[in-house]
Amino acid sequence: MALVVSSVALAEEAAPAAGESATGSVNAADAVGDKKIVLGLRLGYGLPMGDAMESVALSDGVSGMIPIWLDLGYMVTPNIMVGAYGQYGLVSLKNCGGADCSGHDLRFGVQGQYLLSPGEQLDPWFGLGIGYESLSTTIASTDYGLSGLEFANLQAGLDYAVMPALGVGPFLSLSFGKYGSASQDGNSVDINQTAMHEWLTLGLRGAFRL
Repeated sequence: MALVVSSVALAEEAAPAAGESATGSVNAADAVGDKKIVLGLRLGYGLPMGDAMESVALSDGVSGMIPIWLDLGYMVTPNIMVGAYGQYGLVSLKNCGGADCSGHDLRFGVQGQYLLSPGEQLDPWFGLGIGYESLSTTIASTDYGLSGLEFANLQAGLDYAVMPALGVGPFLSLSFGKYGSASQDGNSVDINQTAMHEWLTLGLRGAFRL
C-alpha cells in the first residue's frame, strides 16, 4: 500500500500544472490570451489595376506604390479582430513629359480579421476592410487628385510567432474602389463616367499584441 501511495504522489508532482507544457513553459495561446490590443505595421509594393475612370487605365499614369500601412485592432474573441487601418503610399508616376512629378496615396477605413490558429507558431489569417482612398499627384507644379470609396479590401497572410506577442509574416491584399471626384489645384468636380480600379499589394507585416 505504501508503494502505491508513493507512486501516486510522484506522478502528481511530475504532472505539469494547468496551462503549462511538459517543460513547464506557459502555453503560447494563454500567454497572449489577455492581450487584446493589436498594433500592426506593413510594408510592401502595390500594383495598379483597372481604370481610374472609364477608358482611362490607372496604370497609364501610375507604375506602382510603396505603402506604409498601419493597423489598430481589438480582439473581440481569440480568433476575431476588429479595428481600423490607415495607409500612406509613395506613388511612382510615369509619362510626366520630362517635368518633375511626385505622388502619394492615402487609404483608411475599418476592417475585420479572422485568425485560424491564434497562439500557434504559424497563424494564417484572413481580412476584409472598407474605406476611402485619395490619390494625389503633382506634375510641373500643378496638383491633381482623385478620391472615392474603397468598397472592399480583401486580405490574407501568415504570421510566424517570433515571440508570444509578436508575429511577422507575408501578406497579400486586393482592394476594389471607384474614384468619384477629380481635382486640379484644389478645384474639384464629380466624375460622371466612373470605373472600378484595384490595388494588388504584396508585402511583410508585423503584428504586436499588448
